[in-house]
Formats: sequence, structure tokens, C-alpha cells
Amino acid sequence: MSQLNHCIVITLSILFFLIVLGSFVTVDLQDIPEQDKSKHTGYPVWTPPIDGVNGRGNDEKSIAAGLFGCVMMSISGYYIIKWTRNNNNKRKITFFVLNDDKTVPTIEFDVILGVYCLVTTFVSLLYNWINLGKLWMAFGIFHNVLEFIILVNMHYGGRIISSVFLGILSLYVVISTGLSIFLPWPHDALWFKMQGLCLDWALVIQFTRTYFNTKKHIKNDFGVNPLIRDDDDNETGEGSDVVYNSKNDVIFHPPYQVLLLVAASGFHIFGNVISTIWIHDIRAFYTFLLTYALAYPAYAYFVYLDTQAITVLPRKVIHLPDTTRWKVVVVTIFSIALSFLSIRFALPSVG
Repeated sequence: MSQLNHCIVITLSILFFLIVLGSFVTVDLQDIPEQDKSKHTGYPVWTPPIDGVNGRGNDEKSIAAGLFGCVMMSISGYYIIKWTRNNNNKRKITFFVLNDDKTVPTIEFDVILGVYCLVTTFVSLLYNWINLGKLWMAFGIFHNVLEFIILVNMHYGGRIISSVFLGILSLYVVISTGLSIFLPWPHDALWFKMQGLCLDWALVIQFTRTYFNTKKHIKNDFGVNPLIRDDDDNETGEGSDVVYNSKNDVIFHPPYQVLLLVAASGFHIFGNVISTIWIHDIRAFYTFLLTYALAYPAYAYFVYLDTQAITVLPRKVIHLPDTTRWKVVVVTIFSIALSFLSIRFALPSVG
């Protein structure tokens, strides 16, 4: 029966993907507007002319929103790296648990989030200068690379151990950039947007699965007492909900810290989808820029709790979602389908 259920879920996910893909039959590419040109380089960009952007009218607001996002991301990245470098207290070390077996400290994952913030800051600053297009893509691809690394890190339980990972990552970079360079408009922009949205949707799905999986394990772990330990040999508050902490550390209740990952990835995909569907609307563009100022501080707050706080449980753990092959296939198919669906809403239909 279990195998039958797996087949049904995979079949339904494939059917959903095919339905979304079939909707592209009615797309009218002839009705797609021509590209705008960068005011700095003069090269075509991947957006139509929009008032208030790229030197058209008063674009002070869009530049200010973009710079504000960069400031928030750079501060977030700085503190993430700082907090991960100063994490020697055993009570504050968090562990990933995969399949109730493999246990790995979250430090590598946290460092990747810090680099993710700093790399996105860099490519966002370049965006304000050369705009979104083939030139920017040569640098912007590394934002997607970090998202890919985050997903792979979670897949392997917090530490990437695959011997072929670098080869796969290099192949992804070459294919993604190569197609974006040589495909004509609008296929180059659609390709780059599609593969970027796939990663964004996958992050939301995986972080959400992580939250519910951690919540389930904490609820079912009847052998854990809700108390704080000041040291490995001394316990206080046994049999009581009263928390004793003489060192005045920050205390949090798991698994709510994982919701910060869900919120961060949710802000990011929301802004990305909004700016994709309403690509002509300056308000959607502002929303897209400002979500960066929300998403990456949320990642930083997660790392703060992950490295600098203690929990009401004896051990800080995050239970990663199951990596059974059929579940990985379903998540991948749904991520691709949702990416295509987001783009389809942005494209004009025939007639």
C-alpha cells in the first residue's frame, strides 16, 4: 500500500506539471514588449520600459529601495559570519538530525546563509548599476548557486559529502549561464527566471517541511524534559515548567525558530513572483526590492537563535525532512511546476 501511495503522489505531481506546461500552448510571444536598455551600458535588459526605473523619470525611489535592501543584507551577512565564528558554548550548538540517525552541527549551514547574504548584496549592487540582463547574469548566477548549495546541504544532513557535488554544481553554472547568454529575447530572460524560481520554491517547500518535521519529533519525544541546563552535570526545575538560567542567556522555544527560515524564503519568493507577474507595475518592483530588506534579516535572526541562544529543551536540534528518493522527486517536480506557473501568469495569451 505504501508503494501505491508513493506512485499516486508522484503521478499527481507529474500531472500537475503537465497541466501547467500545457498552458503555455496559448502564449503569444509576439505580444511581449520590447526590451528596455540600460542607461549605463546601453545594452538590452530583461525588463520592459517602466516609469521610475532605469533612468525613466524620477527613479530615486527604486534606487533608494534597492540600496536599503543592500544595507540590510550586508549587515545581516556580517553578523551571521560573526556569530558563527564565536560559537564555542556547548549549550548553544544546534544539531541537524536526518532520518533519526545522522547528527551534524548546523555551523556549515549557518555559514552558507551568511555567504548567501553577502553574495546577494554584491549582485544587487551590480543590478543597480548594469540592470537585469545578460551582463548582470554573469554575476547574478551566484545568488542561485548559493540557494542550490543550501538545498544540497540540507539534503545531506548539514554537511555536503557528495564526491560529485562540485561537478554537478559546475555543470549547473555552465548550462544556466550558457543558455542565458546565447538564447534570444525573451527566451533568455524566461530561462533564467524559471531556473531561479525553481530554487526559490524549493527553499520554501524544504524549510516548511523542516518546521513540521521538527515539530512532530519534539511532540513525540516523550523522554525530553522542558528545562534549561546551566551545565552538563546540574539540572534544575525537573518536573516543572519553571526555567532556571543563571547566566541570563537568550531562551527560545523550538521549533519556532525554523519559522524564520520559512518567513525569509517566503518573503523572497513573494517579491520574486509579484515582480514577475506584474512586470510593468512599479509598485510590484518596489515590493520586490523591499522584500530583500525583510528576508535576509530573518535569516540573520535565525542564525542568532541558532548560535547564540539556548532552548527550553536539553538539546538544540532541528529535524531535517526525509530524503527518500520519491519525496525528493515530488519536491523537485512541484518546484519546477510552480516556477512555470508563476511565469505563465506573466505571459500574454493568444487572442
